[in-house]
Amino acid sequence: MRYIIINIKIIYLLFFLISKTLANEVVPVDIVADEMQWNDNNKIAYAIGNAVATQGKKKISADKLIIHLDKGEDNNEIILIEAEGNVIFNNEKEVATGKIAKYNFIENNIIVEYGVTLKKDDNIMKGEFLIMDLNTGVSQISSNSDTNKVKMRFIPKKVQKDE
Repeated sequence: MRYIIINIKIIYLLFFLISKTLANEVVPVDIVADEMQWNDNNKIAYAIGNAVATQGKKKISADKLIIHLDKGEDNNEIILIEAEGNVIFNNEKEVATGKIAKYNFIENNIIVEYGVTLKKDDNIMKGEFLIMDLNTGVSQISSNSDTNKVKMRFIPKKVQKDE
């Protein structure tokens, strides 16, 4: 019985160590565009024309992406991506579109502005300013004026009745 308990503890410890290692796994960011420029002094990269940045299941695309790296470190860590023109942000559950966006890797959020649409399943929200907290999954959409109100459309799923 004692050996069984020791083996269970060892298995539990290995499982814990493996899960911790996988939780700290670094997911690379892949960037593709028609043209790229690099400013080494400011640690800023420019992806111009059909620009797409992908990290795991998250993707942001736009006419232009401005990628800011951490200036204090030599590890090529992205801290912010600014997107300009025809912005589309996808994650596992939602698609957000607008004219400009700021994807903050440190705070793990994205702000999309001007002509914003947020779609989840068949449900749609429209406004002028969107903040998506990617940690909590909470999104907030607002408008800049009384004449341009936030709009939402929910499509209920049809329930089939058993006969």
